[in-house]
Amino acid sequence: MPSGYIQEIFSSFQGEGASIEGSCYGLRQIFVRFSGCPLALGVHGTKGCIWCDSPKAKTTIQKTCYVETNAGNQKFREEKNPISSENIIKIIQKLTTRDLHSISLTGGEPLYQPEFLEEILNQLKTENYKIFLETAFTNNFKFLEKIADKIDYASVDLKDRTAGASTNWEQLIEEESKILKILKNAGTKVFAKTVITKSSKKEDFEVITKKCSENDVPIAIQIVTPIKGTKILQPTWKQIKEFSELAGKYLPPEKIGISVQMHKSINIL
Repeated sequence: MPSGYIQEIFSSFQGEGASIEGSCYGLRQIFVRFSGCPLALGVHGTKGCIWCDSPKAKTTIQKTCYVETNAGNQKFREEKNPISSENIIKIIQKLTTRDLHSISLTGGEPLYQPEFLEEILNQLKTENYKIFLETAFTNNFKFLEKIADKIDYASVDLKDRTAGASTNWEQLIEEESKILKILKNAGTKVFAKTVITKSSKKEDFEVITKKCSENDVPIAIQIVTPIKGTKILQPTWKQIKEFSELAGKYLPPEKIGISVQMHKSINIL
């Protein structure tokens, strides 16, 4: 069985998204956080998003995977990395509760470990779990096309320029838009998520919403959560309403939603 690098596995509630198709906001999930992020490792010329909320998952060198001992108790034991896909399925089965909606494959970047991810997907589908993929970047489009029909729901980050994730932002948006298209064509309930800050520009956001319109997918406009030690500021109310109204030029109202990180506000994982 293929093995790979996982940062943590735990049970909680999806804290990002909005009242739009594809979002699992507020639903019970088991989170499998993959290690390794190509953007943080420099594939687009930077060290990834300046507001990354999972910095420990940026690389694949972690020796330890942290596994919740019981669903929702927020107490962890250690497993050695690399960890087998078979072991991950056993952990998921133990953490499964009656109210479980889906398995969130997040990161880092799940698509960064393709063979490992594919084996996990195959086993999860055999066990009849629903899959929610959280992804921000891949240039391995053939692999994504291969596994897309196994993804039930997906959140695709379309990075705002202020994220600092690329030295060629326009190219990054094109590549992330292609991810939307592949998942949409495979029948996945997919939406775009864009984190905005006080520094976000309407002209950049317009580029993003045009891509959503071209791919016929909703957008969750996520308000950045301030991070200690940075100068990142939340957008103003004026910005939030203007960005939502701008999205309305390209998308119907039911495909536009405002998102905040619910899990941060109520202090859960």
